[in-house]
Amino acid sequence: MQADVREGVHPWQFGLVLLAAMTPLVPLISWSGQGYTILSLAFVTAGVTAVPLLLHARPSGFGWCIACVSALLLPWSFVGAMAGMFLFFPSVLQLWLAAGADPRRRPAAAKAMAGAGLLVSVAVLACFFSE
Repeated sequence: MQADVREGVHPWQFGLVLLAAMTPLVPLISWSGQGYTILSLAFVTAGVTAVPLLLHARPSGFGWCIACVSALLLPWSFVGAMAGMFLFFPSVLQLWLAAGADPRRRPAAAKAMAGAGLLVSVAVLACFFSE
């Protein structure tokens, strides 16, 4: 008797989506002390960015969800730029990288994608903390 193994998304993919949702919140929360009053909008945007995490057990749904969320987030980061939503533009790139960062399917490319996604977060935070 063989057990049916459910294959979910890889932890690298899960982590990249988590980084995509959390990285922009660090600067936005720190700006709240300087008069940034639309913090609830940032939390809603981060929540929408994190929606693919709900489909961690279904890799095909995870990929489609990433495509839909990034298609909405890309124009939103430009339209909401005056409200600070431009910080979610790198999240679009991280979501795209998360879609392909599965080492079970593409071992070499997944390492590069996971590393690039981590570097995007480091660059955003380094740019923010260098001010």
